[in-house]
Amino acid sequence: MAIKQALAVKAMEAAADGKIVAASLSEVTNGWVALVINAAGKKLVCVTQGECPLSSMWAVESSCEQEGLHVDIMPLNANNAAVIRRFIKWAAPSACGTKGTSIGFSDWLGAAGGCVAPLFAKKQVKPVLAEYSAADSALLKRNFLEAVDAATWGVLETGYKEGYGANAEGLQSEEDIVKALLYGYSMIGLDCSDKINLQIEKMSDAEVEQRYNDFPQEFRDAMRGSYLEANFQVGSEVIHFEPEQLRRIVLEYGEAIMYAQFIYNSYLKNTPWEIDFELLVAKEGKLLSPQEHYLIANELQRNGIKFAALGLNALEEGQMLEETLPVHAAIADTFGYRLSFLQADLALSDLGAAAKILKGKVHFKLSSVLWLAVWETLFSAAPELAQQMREYAGLPAADTLVPQTETGRAYALSYKTLLAPEAGNFAGQIKDVLAAEQAAYGERISVLVSNYLRTL
Repeated sequence: MAIKQALAVKAMEAAADGKIVAASLSEVTNGWVALVINAAGKKLVCVTQGECPLSSMWAVESSCEQEGLHVDIMPLNANNAAVIRRFIKWAAPSACGTKGTSIGFSDWLGAAGGCVAPLFAKKQVKPVLAEYSAADSALLKRNFLEAVDAATWGVLETGYKEGYGANAEGLQSEEDIVKALLYGYSMIGLDCSDKINLQIEKMSDAEVEQRYNDFPQEFRDAMRGSYLEANFQVGSEVIHFEPEQLRRIVLEYGEAIMYAQFIYNSYLKNTPWEIDFELLVAKEGKLLSPQEHYLIANELQRNGIKFAALGLNALEEGQMLEETLPVHAAIADTFGYRLSFLQADLALSDLGAAAKILKGKVHFKLSSVLWLAVWETLFSAAPELAQQMREYAGLPAADTLVPQTETGRAYALSYKTLLAPEAGNFAGQIKDVLAAEQAAYGERISVLVSNYLRTL
């Protein structure tokens, strides 16, 4: 016989000596699960009667019998977050697919909790609540599991059931890819930038041709037949390849294309759940041309590689994208994937304009929004700490921050200096302030995120 909700709530609150977070209450087999807030903070509580598949999986702090029911009281740790993701499906990340608009956030402190997800309620935009890169993981000494766990608890607390994503981006090693899959990430972002051979751009045409002629004749004939004997219509645009241009693209991007194929076939082709495969081929100082984009997409598709998004750096490639975004959008549309924009918040104030060109099929990475909300909270709630952080990071004085300005970008990127372990205890001090000023922090997040959502 199922436990009545009212009885479950009464037993939970009595056993944990606290108040249930109503939005988190979820029914499971022969029981209920919820977050309860008591004097010790937030606890996860499960009340069961009879056989419950979750019972043997929890990491339990204490147990008792209450109202004839069994009650387990548990910490919000990694083990229990994994159990929540397994049995409460809406609390687990899910793939975004190749259509629609999504927006990603990087919560480097793990302090945003449930502040972001509710802002997307009843909107045709999907939040990606854990946008975490391998580089940031190494820099901040915070692993991928912590990021997805923070998103899980935030979603559970708010009862947000409309779906969210989690992107492990900028991955280069097979080890990191395996970890991200084990942790339940719904998007795997493969960074192939170190496989791009920029030395080719410094070579003369004769040197490039000599290097290219090392390839077997059969391969060169196939490339000529595929790219030099026709023009390619993509939307209203036409892509044309010159022989010298084709040779350079193959030499420059060939290894990256092969590596993407290897990773996909080895780890992503047969996953038992849907995974978004995001490919990053952007490299500092190198702008992706329409011909390069087309060849990469074409070669991957005809080799059976299904990817959901191609990443471009909106900040580094801003001017180029302004001029060639329609053709990049047409290429993505032709091959059936989305474009994703790194550092979109630092380069684009009007997401709607880009989304319109991309027919709403786009992923924007607003990596700095939550960190800028931290700064603005500190300006008013902890000015002395904010001043210490400014001095340490060498930042100019500011009261409000516009991400697309030079000052705004400096503050946005300051997390790399201030949150690194060698900076001391800034991270701990900031977390203490945000815990005490959660309402103010949530309000700043709401204002900044809503400014972007209004443009869509």
